[in-house]
Amino acid sequence: MKATITFLVRPHLLSQLFSADILDGFEKLGEVRKWDGESGTRDSLNNTKVVITSWGSPRLEEEVLDAAPHLKFIFHAAGSVKPYVSPQLMEKGVRVSSGSNIIARDVALTTLGYVLLSTKKIFWWNEHIKKNKGWRDDEKLWNYTADLCDVKIGIIAMSWVGRSLLELLRPLSDKIFVYDPYWSKGEIKKYGGEKVGDLLDIAKTCDIVVLCAPLTEKTKGMLGKEFFENMRDGSVFINPARGGIVDEEAMIRELEKERIFACLDVTDPVEPPAKDSKLRNLKNVVVSPHIAGCIKGGLKEIGKFGLGEVKRFLNGEPLVNEITLERWDILA
Repeated sequence: MKATITFLVRPHLLSQLFSADILDGFEKLGEVRKWDGESGTRDSLNNTKVVITSWGSPRLEEEVLDAAPHLKFIFHAAGSVKPYVSPQLMEKGVRVSSGSNIIARDVALTTLGYVLLSTKKIFWWNEHIKKNKGWRDDEKLWNYTADLCDVKIGIIAMSWVGRSLLELLRPLSDKIFVYDPYWSKGEIKKYGGEKVGDLLDIAKTCDIVVLCAPLTEKTKGMLGKEFFENMRDGSVFINPARGGIVDEEAMIRELEKERIFACLDVTDPVEPPAKDSKLRNLKNVVVSPHIAGCIKGGLKEIGKFGLGEVKRFLNGEPLVNEITLERWDILA
């Protein structure tokens, strides 16, 4: 008997995530149902074995098993599952996977671009050339400009983004330092990084600092006054993660001294930053509108991966990105 697969995905998002051929692939695996975006969750999930969720889906609590006692697997076609799946469901034996690894790959690629351009200070030379009508005549900026082989790169957290970025940087640099209290020295070395035991050591020794940590209760506000004051002159802070991990006011105070630089894809406490936010005016800051991850065609890569995860689940094969209760507290 074929499994019932229910897409609990809002209709406008379904076509963005799942191409026609991928949806055909699901049809071959079982009976496919598509949520209309309005019906109650209980009625939509009757007799379902596999559920696909995404951004804007209803949260699935333990009680959903009353309507869907056969539910065994949830694939979240987005990043963090925490707003959408109750851990109590997992305790009841429902397995969960997500597309966070696919999103992380795009974030890492964007971040690699930030790293390469920041090393040469390309963003800020552009500002100088256009606004000041200059060339190589900014001595301070020239002193801060370097080659990749000259700089030490610090990565905060071995998340999917952190690991993906390490894999991209590994052929390019042998000066990559990683802070993550949950990973051992040997595990980090396998990815081409060197473990750093103290977060402040990243600030004190690295020329490029990349934040790849998830936002949790433990990481909220983790980077504050002491961290930014200890960053090296001319160093660059890159944040493709979450604004809430950073004490933004503390960061801004140090940026106002014009001795460090920043590339920010995320801000806090709001996105977009307020129109009068200093981040919009500081010449040593580059801000992008939270686009480091999948935004267009990349979304369909999540759908493609989801089909693969559902196939693996139904075939009794190991999942690539299974979410476990053991790591729940350190997940985004």
